[in-house]
Amino acid sequence: MKKKCIKIKNGEIYELPIEDVEFLKFSDELIKTRNYYTISLITNEIKKRKSLYDIKYMDIYKSWLYESTSSWEICDILCYRVLNPMIEKKILLFDEVLQWAKSDKTYVKRAAAVCLLHSSQTFSVIVPFEFVKSVTELLLDDTNIHVQKGVGWLLKYSYCTYPTQTFDFIKKFVDKMSSKTFFYALEKFSPKDRNELIDYRKSILQRTEKLQKSK
Repeated sequence: MKKKCIKIKNGEIYELPIEDVEFLKFSDELIKTRNYYTISLITNEIKKRKSLYDIKYMDIYKSWLYESTSSWEICDILCYRVLNPMIEKKILLFDEVLQWAKSDKTYVKRAAAVCLLHSSQTFSVIVPFEFVKSVTELLLDDTNIHVQKGVGWLLKYSYCTYPTQTFDFIKKFVDKMSSKTFFYALEKFSPKDRNELIDYRKSILQRTEKLQKSK
């Protein structure tokens, strides 16, 4: 079996199988360690190979997401290097992503948002805005900070591609959005749009507070 040696940041050296199926069998065991540097090595190799972006490997990648994703860092590199390219190549169907948003696992839910981000030298959103809208609506009520940040991050870069639609969406749901999600989302907004939404949110919260006191 042909192999190539790779040294990773923590100093460990791995001999990676050249053949795709053998590589994934080998990787499956390493992924179970839940070690960030090891998983970074594996996902980076998948990104380089391209041939591993194939529907026949999707069950393996889903098992990594559900069973071995134990931190937001692991979640995000799996999204950037494996899951997002599968979505953009229309190998991974969006209906599957919507199911992740309904999961009871924190990092599976975070992945539903983060996997919609295209990663190159910076981040961008190149999937349809309807994808952003549908996932965000399902996750708005989530109280976990890692899910809230993931949604805010998605909206932040969605604004760069879809400024009007993202602005209108946030304004519509501003009273249902956590402050963490809201302010993360505004980081890429123009000063005018940012200030308008902040003022609008403040007025909504003040109105809600008055109603509650009057009861």
